[in-house]
Amino acid sequence: MRDRFKSESVRRLCNDALESKSSMKHLIVTLIVFSLTSCTIRATPHFQERDRRLINLQREKDKLKRVLDPVDRTKTQIKISDILLTLTSEAVKTGDTEVMEQHLKDYLFAVKDAHETMVKTGRDAHKKPNGFKNLEIALRKQVNQLKDISASLSFDERQPVEKTTDEVTRIRDELLKALFGSQNVSPS
Repeated sequence: MRDRFKSESVRRLCNDALESKSSMKHLIVTLIVFSLTSCTIRATPHFQERDRRLINLQREKDKLKRVLDPVDRTKTQIKISDILLTLTSEAVKTGDTEVMEQHLKDYLFAVKDAHETMVKTGRDAHKKPNGFKNLEIALRKQVNQLKDISASLSFDERQPVEKTTDEVTRIRDELLKALFGSQNVSPS
C-alpha cells in the first residue's frame, strides 16, 4: 500500500513538474513575442504630437462656440489655454519667436475670455466658486509654466513671456480676491 502511495505521489510530482515546465515555456515564449513587438512599435513622432494638439485645439475652439454655460465655457477656455501653452513651449524649443508670440497672444486671449465669462455671471465667487476656482488653479499652474518658458529664453527674448506672465498673475490675483476677499490675499 505504501509503495502504491509513493508511486502516486511521485507521479503527481512528475506531472506537476511537467505542467510547470510547460507553463514556463509558455511564459518565455510570451515574453519573447512581447519584447519583439515592443521593439518594432515606435513612439509617436514629434510632428504627429503637434498635429494632434492642433486638432485638439480646433476641437476645443469649436466646442467653445456651442457652450453656453459659463462654467463649462471657462473649463473649455482652460483646456485651450493649456494647449496653447504647450505650443508656446514647443515654439521656444524650436527657436521660432514669431510663432511663440502668436501663441502667447492667443493664450492670453483665452485666459482673459475665461475670466470675463466668470465675472459677467455676477455670481459671488466666495459662495459659488465653481469656475472661478477652476480658473485660479489652472492659472497657478500656468504661471509656473510661463516662468519656466521665460527662463529658457535669452534676456532679449523674454519680454513677451514676462508681459504675459504679469497679466496672468494680475488676473489670478483678482480671482483670489473674489474667492477669499482682499483682506485674506497677500500681494504676489
